[in-house]
Amino acid sequence: MSLSLMMWRRHYASFDARLAQRAAFEAEASDMPPPFRPMSKQRFAAEVAGFSWQRRVWRVDVHHTFIPDHARFREIGGLGCQEGMCRHHVVERRFDDIAQHVTIAPDGVIWSGRDWNKMPASVGFGLNRGAFMLEMIGNFDVGHDRLDGAQLETTFAVVAAVQHHFKLPAEALLFHREVPVTEKTCPGTGVEKRTFLAGLSEHRARLALLTSA
Repeated sequence: MSLSLMMWRRHYASFDARLAQRAAFEAEASDMPPPFRPMSKQRFAAEVAGFSWQRRVWRVDVHHTFIPDHARFREIGGLGCQEGMCRHHVVERRFDDIAQHVTIAPDGVIWSGRDWNKMPASVGFGLNRGAFMLEMIGNFDVGHDRLDGAQLETTFAVVAAVQHHFKLPAEALLFHREVPVTEKTCPGTGVEKRTFLAGLSEHRARLALLTSA
């Protein structure tokens, strides 16, 4: 047998082994029970208050999904988006679970994600400890989807509920793009941090009035 033929066979045997390994990994991932549940703002706040927290949270990390965007959401719905992201994170990126703790859909529905007692796969570089991570379905770069209406209000509610439980100020909030080691625009060039904080502060003030009444 010629040397070139031997090398060719070894190359494709190795390639076939990698394909088989990946197929087995995907099959195992597809067998995992779907953990994703839809929640309202009120249900989410109640679950945060009643959850058996085993770690301290000191900030909320805000992301947009970029993909899927609003058009994709209209095609496959919130659960389809969540399941697709989970497959991408677990199979392609080899995370141990979906990256985010919750996902907020354009219709304002909150989808549960990874265990809240686990660190998220948020911004990396040793900076994930102490973070609660949310993803907003959409591409909020200028000229694409808009973050408004039910989705924006629910995002404020999620951030406020976590901050309230851990007695954090509104400023305990990180946009992904603020991490110096990333070139991403996340959560989108159309989302201005100052405007977002102002809206969050107004939301918190309204909640404070309701709870004190």
